Amino acid sequence: MKGLGYSCSEDGDLEFRKLGSGTFGVVYLHTGLPGVVKKCRTINGCDTLRNEHNQLHSIHQALSASGNAILAPAPLEFYTIDSDFWEDITLPANDVSRTCAYGMSRVYAPPPALRKKIIDLFCPAHLRNNPSIKPSMIHVARILLGRAISNPGRVAPQRFFDTYNFPLTRDRVELLGIDVENTAVEMGRLLAQMHMKAKNDARDIEIVLGANVTDNSSKPDEPRIWVIDFNQVAPFNCTEEEIPRLVEAFYANEAYFPRPRPSDELYNLFSQAYIAECAKIDDVAVVLGRLFIHALEREQLARDQVN
Repeated sequence: MKGLGYSCSEDGDLEFRKLGSGTFGVVYLHTGLPGVVKKCRTINGCDTLRNEHNQLHSIHQALSASGNAILAPAPLEFYTIDSDFWEDITLPANDVSRTCAYGMSRVYAPPPALRKKIIDLFCPAHLRNNPSIKPSMIHVARILLGRAISNPGRVAPQRFFDTYNFPLTRDRVELLGIDVENTAVEMGRLLAQMHMKAKNDARDIEIVLGANVTDNSSKPDEPRIWVIDFNQVAPFNCTEEEIPRLVEAFYANEAYFPRPRPSDELYNLFSQAYIAECAKIDDVAVVLGRLFIHALEREQLARDQVN
């Protein structure tokens, strides 16, 4: 199969298994292969998927060149509805439509020891015998430094524990032994690279904890933070007039980044890193970056006054 770094076996097509899905598309993997394939659900989504593939190219290149600790998957080949790709694979019976798809490197679940630690620390004792809750889960965990502390003062017993996209608020990140201050710094660097180098609004991205498996090294026993999911990312033309759109996208996203309150030390680390990263790009990025940070803080103040 061209583009994914492997070829079909002699005894038949490759069978793909669903790794994740949303309203727009489905991500498939084959357990014996290194990459994944993202497929849009309908042919009407092909233009959006093509844009996502293009954005991923720019984002991956910017983050790799900057030395950012947070990386994006490596984009591979794009497959149109007429591609030979569809002749080489077998999709699940409930998804036989030809649409469009593209390959990319896989973001692996956190290391086994860290998965076990998530369950040991955060799963209530009375739920741990549930067979669906086990360290062999293949899911990443979301890092949400801007979300409130998990279940403060909860009295009622917890009835469910779901490892799928497990939310790691800043208190949980600290309990796992992950450097939360450095994470805030790298998030600031990430967003600056996406805005000013890759030139997009970073809308609806996800920041997740996975394993340190990259193009250049394979250290599955070490954690690494990744940025994924770019189907809603839109171009940013690097003008002052479009700063409000960056602010709107910031608040439309899940609270991955610290909330823009100058009283919050994590936010200060995030915003300082954002401006410092802009300074590595060019003078225009610095001007726009400062306008963005000031606009974020004004918007947060207005939201806090309402609430």
